[in-house]
Amino acid sequence: MSMQHIVASDLVRDEYGNYYEVVGTHIEGDTLKALEVSNLYFEKSFQVQMNDAYKDKPVGVLVQEHMNAYIEAIEKNNRPIYGIRDLMVNKIKVYAVDVTKPHPKRNVTV
Repeated sequence: MSMQHIVASDLVRDEYGNYYEVVGTHIEGDTLKALEVSNLYFEKSFQVQMNDAYKDKPVGVLVQEHMNAYIEAIEKNNRPIYGIRDLMVNKIKVYAVDVTKPHPKRNVTV
């Protein structure tokens, strides 16, 4: 699994089992140097819409189910989920999105 082929929307998992979505890549020449990642739960919370099936449940239940379904779909499509330690060993820096600042994808329409 080449880490040089990581693209936006790929997943990264840390040593605690948290998942992050790649929202940006920083490439110099042909070499991936850094990734910008955002917590997958945070990302999904801006993408899902409430429906009647969840009207009596906390919104977190809906978000968590969508997040787990997304992870399952990635695995079924044989897309790798990269380990954060593996990225660092391969000298790829990983930066987390600052949730208090405008999101990198804020101008992307869904």
